[in-house]
Amino acid sequence: MNEIYPALKVTSAHLDTVMSKETTYRDKYDLILVYGGVDVISPENAFEFNQFIDVILIAPQVAYLLPLKQVVLKEYPIIVKLIDKKIFGTMAGARASSDLLDELVDLDLERSYLSAAMIETKNADKNIELLLTGLDRKGDVAKQLVHSFESMGLRVVQEKYGLENLYQFQPQGDYDIRLLFGYNHMLSIEDMPKVSRRIDGLIYLESPLEHPKIDWFQDYQIPLLKLNRQQHYGKPFDFSTIQAFLLTVAQRSEMISETYVAKFEAAPPEKQRHHFLGILSWEV
Repeated sequence: MNEIYPALKVTSAHLDTVMSKETTYRDKYDLILVYGGVDVISPENAFEFNQFIDVILIAPQVAYLLPLKQVVLKEYPIIVKLIDKKIFGTMAGARASSDLLDELVDLDLERSYLSAAMIETKNADKNIELLLTGLDRKGDVAKQLVHSFESMGLRVVQEKYGLENLYQFQPQGDYDIRLLFGYNHMLSIEDMPKVSRRIDGLIYLESPLEHPKIDWFQDYQIPLLKLNRQQHYGKPFDFSTIQAFLLTVAQRSEMISETYVAKFEAAPPEKQRHHFLGILSWEV
């Protein structure tokens, strides 16, 4: 492509490389051919894909995965389709480049019609998701907490915390609060951007060992509720404390979106005008 269209700045790189240097690649090249395994397309990575991927072409040998990956990205303006058999069948980049470029122009035009409203945000999710760390789901403290929520007339769903479960949750019925029970060793600083886009609040038992990871949630401005093991053991929770916490959580849930979290992590670059073959022009 660089030889046939010298005015078009084209490069290729592995997915991990592009994700780690997204801004550099986006500012330097007009077209980036990113390669990687199909399994990386997952619910917890969907938002990251939406930041820099416009089209995903899946190889014929894994065509059976196409419907599954389209479902994963259905809320985002990303086109997911099979690689054209004519392009894939040549097995020669030089001969396939012209056909591929023609298809990319068509796909770019198709993508331009997709609404930005498709972007998934917490604004569209009015239910509350709370992470509970250090609490035995079947223990007395957890039972008292759930009882307090239900006493307020709230419908509660309980499950084990996991990054995959956090994003692939499919409730069997309506609910108001989703409680995810986990432990500190299940959390990592690398996962915090993904966790912060879904978790609305954190409830944890007081312990000196928990403070370092508690700071991670404070950095993302996630509301916290600290429980004292001795104070709450065998006793009902103070409704006023829980109500105040839920009010703070609800306010944050309505205000914070996945897009906000991305901006919170890094200041957006200045907008630049991009051109594609003199046909398309856009500003990012």
